[in-house]
Amino acid sequence: METVKMGKRGTLVLPAKLRKQFGLEDGSLLVTEVKEGEIRLRPAVAYEVEIYTPERKAELLLNSAMTKEEWDEIALDIRSWGLDPMNIPGVDRDQREKLRTDKEWSERVRQAKADSAKARRSV
Repeated sequence: METVKMGKRGTLVLPAKLRKQFGLEDGSLLVTEVKEGEIRLRPAVAYEVEIYTPERKAELLLNSAMTKEEWDEIALDIRSWGLDPMNIPGVDRDQREKLRTDKEWSERVRQAKADSAKARRSV
């Protein structure tokens, strides 16, 4: 444990040994916390926030569609943004055709539930 002296405007100089141990350098962020009558310092990490472009939003939405009908609804919104859903980078041009319809999806879910119930009965 070392003692440090507070300077003007509350500045502290951390000993070089601690700065090196925690990888701190000029401009490093620290989190302060008051706990059990102590002032605690911890290294902090700040992540750059990704700002999504309309094209990136469209890519994420279209790639998350589960059915053709859902894809069509999303495509309608994307068109209202002035974008063509068939020309979004990162989206397979044939993606919609590879999706099931709502009816096919519902049937698959129903069949999976029936198979699961049958498996439980046979145990």
